[in-house]
Amino acid sequence: MQSGAANSRERRERMTTDEMRSALLRTTFRYGKVNMGIRLGNITHGEFITLQMVHRYMKNHPDEHGIGVSELARCSYMSPPAMSRTLKSVEEKGLAVRMVDKKNRRKTYVCLTDEGEDARLQAWKTCTDYIDWVLKEMGEEKMETFLELWGELVDLMEKNIPVFYGETS
Repeated sequence: MQSGAANSRERRERMTTDEMRSALLRTTFRYGKVNMGIRLGNITHGEFITLQMVHRYMKNHPDEHGIGVSELARCSYMSPPAMSRTLKSVEEKGLAVRMVDKKNRRKTYVCLTDEGEDARLQAWKTCTDYIDWVLKEMGEEKMETFLELWGELVDLMEKNIPVFYGETS
């Protein structure tokens, strides 16, 4: 009798290209649904990522007034219009503020309010508690292997998007 891992390897080796495409799309869709199912208090996942990026930037650049809006959009992997909508939402909730640079009025910075830091911390704790539970269930060795392969897949996908659309120079 073969182990589950051996059966899984055989099953993977027998998958057709079409089956792999379908499995990848289905699994990424399921991951997105599960990920979005984690409740983060009164903030959305996009708002959490934004708060987290502002926090991380300020931690690494304590002498600065905040992170620039364009830099925030770039490091959050959001388009500028999506970032603008997210910032409007977190501002309306009192979680962050935008400040115009007095020396260069074209530059706008974002920083967290105390309420924003509290919401970020609560959401961070929820995420880390859930991930710790999943890690325990999956096992560290399997998780390390998965993350290595997932990182490789995402790197390849990011690298090849411009190639796919003929946008290489």
